[in-house]
Amino acid sequence: MAEKKIVLPDLEEIAPEPPPKGPVVWARDNLFYSVPSTILTIFGGVVAFVFVRGMFGFILGDERKWEAITTNMRLLMVQAYPQEATWRIWLSLGILAALLGLSLAFWHAGGKTEPRKVGRAIAGFGGLLMFVFAVAPFGASVRIIGLIVGAVLLTVSLLVVNAMGERAKEATIPTLWIATILGALVVVALWVIRVPVPDVEGEEFGATTLEPLASTTTIPWTILFFVVIVAYFVGKGLTRVIPERIGRLALVAGWVMAFPVIVLHLARGVEFHDVAQYLLIGAGFLVIGGAIIWYLADPARGELGRGLAGLLLVLAIASWVVSSLILVRLLLLLLALFALGGPTFAGGETRTRMRYLGVWAGAVIVTVYLMLLATGVSIVQTSNETVYGGFFLTWILAVAGIALSFPLGVILALGRTSTMPIFRLLSTFYIEVVRGVPLITWLLVSVVVFPLLFPIDVSFVAPAKVTLFIAFFSAAYLAENVRGGLQSISKGQNEAANALGMTTLQRTVFITLPQALRAVIPALVGQVIAIFKDTSLVAIVGLFDILKIGRDVIPSQTQPFNFLGSLRESLLAVAVIYWIFTFMFSRVSLRLEERLGVGKR
Repeated sequence: MAEKKIVLPDLEEIAPEPPPKGPVVWARDNLFYSVPSTILTIFGGVVAFVFVRGMFGFILGDERKWEAITTNMRLLMVQAYPQEATWRIWLSLGILAALLGLSLAFWHAGGKTEPRKVGRAIAGFGGLLMFVFAVAPFGASVRIIGLIVGAVLLTVSLLVVNAMGERAKEATIPTLWIATILGALVVVALWVIRVPVPDVEGEEFGATTLEPLASTTTIPWTILFFVVIVAYFVGKGLTRVIPERIGRLALVAGWVMAFPVIVLHLARGVEFHDVAQYLLIGAGFLVIGGAIIWYLADPARGELGRGLAGLLLVLAIASWVVSSLILVRLLLLLLALFALGGPTFAGGETRTRMRYLGVWAGAVIVTVYLMLLATGVSIVQTSNETVYGGFFLTWILAVAGIALSFPLGVILALGRTSTMPIFRLLSTFYIEVVRGVPLITWLLVSVVVFPLLFPIDVSFVAPAKVTLFIAFFSAAYLAENVRGGLQSISKGQNEAANALGMTTLQRTVFITLPQALRAVIPALVGQVIAIFKDTSLVAIVGLFDILKIGRDVIPSQTQPFNFLGSLRESLLAVAVIYWIFTFMFSRVSLRLEERLGVGKR
């Protein structure tokens, strides 16, 4: 007798989908489901009402001098950078915009989202708009217009989503379309929204004219928006001609080289003989140092290779005692470290040693670039010590600090978990010493003690010194975050990798690090945000970042405009700028976690 196969229906087919909840049912189930929740909801509503009303009362009050922000927006952004040289900054942003558009195309960035999610977001914005205009101290006409706009957004979005019904679940909208529409709305706002601009008669202050929100930068921002769009479509065309792997590698190289190239060639300059000298030294270390590493990385050298590498380290340390170029000292120290790690990370295979030499070449090139960047002479004449200031300085310090601290933190984490005592002890000593001293102290060391370590003829610009110490300080915290991820990897995976014949470098790059970094994405993003905000501490060493300008420079202005007493307005504007970028970092991290399935698998 043939057995009957019992097929159980899918549970999703059995259980009917619950009907959508209306706003009244949702509020009852989430806000007023018990007596304590009702009390908490009412209390929170009262607090929100008082806060919103007080905040907007301050923002919209007639006695507030928001002209202090609109007038000094350029001062907040670039500080003492001369106006005739701002084309360098816009050209730099144009290069980054082109790279962004090409990257979006080659990585097929942006997924798809459901129309109902977009509708709910618009409805939520409409509800928030109605709440703000209902409680804020607006005039009667402005209040009515705001309430009508909010009600229209709320009603239309809900009606459209409900009218679509089941189609709202099946249909999708590309997120890039949504981002493009939002960007277009921002560009339109720059042209439409007008703010008061002071008009000076003699020494008297008055705000008599209305100008666009970004009166002097509206056209450049609009051009940048279209550059991103054009670069995206160009990248889409290139994906049909160029293999995606080659294009992505080229874009990665472009992003890596963009920062030093932009800062070196568009904001600063160096004399020709310095460039020639540094390039010759770098080329010599590439060839001779590469040959030394190739020889010492061979496991057949045994203890002789390790002894020679140790002797090279002693020579590198001794170079800091005698008078020599700073670039030579740094490259000698780098060569000694690569020689010590060669037998462990390069192995005996020719292909592995070639990859190790590739890493050495990249390290030499980056070191030469950074030294040219640090010791270059300014080609932009300013009244200040440095051409960098305002948010321009804040962003440079943050980007450079993050870019330098992340690889250093990963190396320190690998060193602290290494089985080699020398790497483990050095990494532990570095982390414990750096974490035990506040960042403010390290910033003071960068301008007071750090120059004493070099000959008199060697000097670094102030932002370069500060950037190095911010990176060194942040790397210690990043190392502990990465180490936590490394400890979450089971030993069985390392044993399986060893059984497959993988080298230490292969096991670290392909198995250990990807899983460790994936596990600590929230901690890493938190540290990135902390680095971005900690750049405000550079004011203690005389650098005028955006917070320094908003706190001291703008409120102290008397000529030609009287902005005394505008401290609260300046600090609020700076806080909004910080919040925008930190929120952007947070959303990008959440997007990355969603794509990698962090917490789900």
